[in-house]
Order: sequence, then structure tokens, then C-alpha cells
Amino acid sequence: MIEELHIRGLGVIEDARLPLASGLTVVTGETGAGKTMLVTALELLLGARADTDLVRSGATAASVDVVVSPPPAEAAEFVDAGDELVVSREIPADGRSRARLDGRPVPAATLSQVLGRHVEVHAQHEHVRLARSDVQRALLDRYAGDPHARTLERYRDAFDTWHELAERADRLERDGRERARELDRLRTEVAEIDAADLDPEADAQLDQRLERLANADAVQQASLEAAAALGSDGAADAVGVGLDALRRVPLDDDAVQQLRDRAGALSAELTELAADVRAFGEEVEADPVELAELQERKQLISQLTRKYGVDVPAVLAYADEARTRIAELELADADADTLAQRVEEAEAQARSIAEDVRRGRRTAAEQLSGVVDDHLGDLGMPHARASIEVAALAGDELAAHGGDKVTFLLAANPGEPPRPIATAASGGERSRVSLAIEVALADVDDAQVLVFDEVDAGIGGATAMAVGEKLARLAAGDGTRRRQVLCVTHLAQLAAFADVHHVVEKGVVDGRTVTTTRVVSPDERASELARMLGGDTTAQAGIDHARDLLDQAEARRVG
Repeated sequence: MIEELHIRGLGVIEDARLPLASGLTVVTGETGAGKTMLVTALELLLGARADTDLVRSGATAASVDVVVSPPPAEAAEFVDAGDELVVSREIPADGRSRARLDGRPVPAATLSQVLGRHVEVHAQHEHVRLARSDVQRALLDRYAGDPHARTLERYRDAFDTWHELAERADRLERDGRERARELDRLRTEVAEIDAADLDPEADAQLDQRLERLANADAVQQASLEAAAALGSDGAADAVGVGLDALRRVPLDDDAVQQLRDRAGALSAELTELAADVRAFGEEVEADPVELAELQERKQLISQLTRKYGVDVPAVLAYADEARTRIAELELADADADTLAQRVEEAEAQARSIAEDVRRGRRTAAEQLSGVVDDHLGDLGMPHARASIEVAALAGDELAAHGGDKVTFLLAANPGEPPRPIATAASGGERSRVSLAIEVALADVDDAQVLVFDEVDAGIGGATAMAVGEKLARLAAGDGTRRRQVLCVTHLAQLAAFADVHHVVEKGVVDGRTVTTTRVVSPDERASELARMLGGDTTAQAGIDHARDLLDQAEARRVG
């Protein structure tokens, strides 16, 4: 509950404090005195957009503070101690607004999260907004209560899942042609690499084999010459002569023996080397066919390395990567087939829950229509009949809010067909319909603070008394709790029901217009109501009329 509203530098208000209490509080005053600024201040504390044009001329900033007691549960993390929460909003004349909860800076949106469930503002011309289909749907969903809200949440989850899957399916379908082209290319490339039957070790020796075959004749001739020079008719024979001579040396000496051993090893090595050189030369034979095959192999590998990698291992690595990508693309194609089935199932799920939402709305529509009819009878429209149409969207489409178009209808007079409320009634009648709906919704809302800004526009007389009675009963609650209802009004008939009456007054101080507020004492109420009725506040007839209104209001409260 709001204990006090403090406003500084907002519009025509220089500095005003409004102590508030439970029950029905009315705010009255002359046109232009700044009554609506009180509602604007509360809207700012609910996170509304802050416009620097709201700052009073000459002021450096506008600020609004309220003391809320007890603090809402949503404010637990911001309340340091005690049983009060101070909510503040400041609008510098030359900067961005600042919001605070118990002195802690917070984003403006946090104000709505903390107070939004507990403070509800019904601003002027609510009946104009009420003509919008989206507003009507939201109001009906609110009236339908928590079970319906949970069904609606399940629907939104199902709708989001369906749309996410559908978007994925669309992307897969759009990308299908590109995937097919990529698959064809990759499969062709892998087939080309596989056909080459690459062997990193064997293909690494290709250049060496090519060089031997290309020079086969020269290799053979040089090898035979080398073998002859190293063999028994050459170096080997000379070494053998030397070895024989060393064996004849008549000394039993370690040094001589070492020389004999070395000469023997050299003789054996020359013999073996000569044989190996001869064998090497004999192995290398000119083979034009093999040479052509190796040259063709060399050209093939050159083509592959030019296209897929710097060497054979790199080409094989590319082939492995290509196979992985092929598997991914083939999986995407398979996913596209299964995804289509999942999209169908998700749509069916969303449509099924949408039917539950529609049934909940139609049940709530029937109940709300009856309640609104009762209120309309009390508000001077006894023959009016309200109804709420819940119809499927065109083409049986589904939207984020469901598959329904909600239309509030009114048959203002007997024999008339129901029509949308935007065209079915005059401005005053639309105001009463709006009020009837708002009161019906307030009965089921958790909000502890309800603010009505001149919702009585276009009505008067006995109907105004009915409006006052409804707001007073709304404030009284169900007997177990009282609400705080704040109403800005210009009607004395409504003000007569107030538990607390504030007057907003405009004056001139030092050449500047200044707005102040004051609480009307019980002794002053008749005079203030007489002023609102347009009479002389001291004339006995006006005073008597005002007192009669107060008596009627008290009787209707008790009744």
C-alpha cells in the first residue's frame, strides 16, 4: 500500500505531498490545476517513459517518490531493513531519468517488475484503448485467471518450438540445392583421389625411380666400369698383392698384424663392393613401358597436389575432411526429411493447446459478459447487453497469442444487434462499458492499489453515484482485505463516496503558477462538494445538496 506520494518539479507542481490511506481516495480540483499529474507521477514509478518536457519550467529536475508499506515480495532484494520501501524516479531537465529502490539505482523496467502486479493505473480515455482487439484479448486473458494463464504459457512454448523447427526446415529447404551441388563436388573429388590409390611411402620414391629409368643406359655402363675397376682385374687385385706381401713380413708384431687385418678387410670390402656395383648396374634395365607409366603417375600426382594439397599426405587429409563433410551433408538431408515430420508434430501440438486456450477464453468470455451486464445495469444501462466473441483467426492461422480474434460487442439498446464497442455506443456509454470491464477485472486482480483517472467522463447524475458506489465497494474488497483506490474526478456525486478527499489547487506565488494539495477535512467536505456542483460554497441550497449527496453515499455504502 502507498503511504505517501511526494512530487517535485513535475509540470505545474512545484512541491506536493499526498498522504494516502486504504479505502477510496478522491482527488478533485479545477481544470488545469494538475490533478492528472498525480497519475502521471504514479505511471513514472511504474516505469513509464520519462519525457524531459514533464520537468517544470525553471527546475533542474523533476522527481517522484512513494513510500510503500509493506514492501512487495518482489522488492525483497532491495529492502535493507524495516517494513517500508521507497521508490524514486528522477528526470533531469538535461539528461536521462534515474530510478531507485530504497536508494539503489535500478533500470526503470525494474520498477514495473516490483510494483506492476500491485499498482494498476486506468488512465483517461481507457475506452479508446479498449477498442483495440489486442487490448480486448489481453483483458479477457487476465479475467480468465491463473489456470488459463498457465495454458497460455504452454501454448506460447509450443508455438515457439513449432516456429523454430519450421524456420530450421525452411533454411534446410532453401539450402538443399546448394547442399546437392556441394555433395556432387565432394563425391567427385573423393572418387578422383580414391581412384589414384595413393601410397605416401611408394609415391615418395617416384622421382627416384623415374630418374633411374630415364638414365638406365648410362647407369648400366658406369656401373660395369666401376665394377671392373674395383674387381679382380683392378683395385681388388692390387690390394690382394699388398695383402700377400704383408703376410710374408717376418715379424710377429701387433702393428704388422693390424696392417694385415686392415688389408684383408679392404680386400674383402672391394670384392663385395665390386659385386654390388655390378648387381646394381645389372638391375637397372631400360623399360620404356614402365617409364611411361611412372611419368603418367607423376603427372597424376602433380594434378592432385595442385588441386587438393602440397603433397600426397595433404591430398589424403583433404579426402578425409571431404568424407566428413559428405557425412554432414547427408545427415542434413536426412534431418530435412525427419524435420518435416517434427514440424508437423509441433504444429499439431500447438494447435491442440490453442484449442484449450480458445475454450478457456470462451468460458471466461461468457462469465465476463454476465458480470459486465450486471455492472452496466448499475451504471444506468439496464437494457444493454455485452458479449465477447472469440473467433478463429482468418485462415485458421496461429499467432504468438493463440489462434483467436477477441471482439468485445455491445447491444446498447433492446432489439439492436451486438456490434463492436468502438461503434456500438456513444462516448459516455463507452466510458461506462470501460468502467464496467475495469471493475470486473479488478475483482479478480491481485492489485492492491487501483488508480482511476477521470473514468467517469461523459456520465453524471445517478450514474455518477453508481460509479462512486462501485469504486467504494472495490476499495472495501471482499471483507478480508481493503484495497487502496485512488480516483481523479470532477464529479461531486463520485467524490461523496470518498474515505479521503484531496483537493488540488492552483495559485500564483511570486508571479509563478504553483499547484498545491490539501486534505479536505470532514467539516469542509460539504463546501467542497458544493463548489464541484457549481454553486456558491456558502449558499445554503448548495450546502444542503452536498450534504444530501454525502448522506446518499453513506446509505449506499451501508446497503
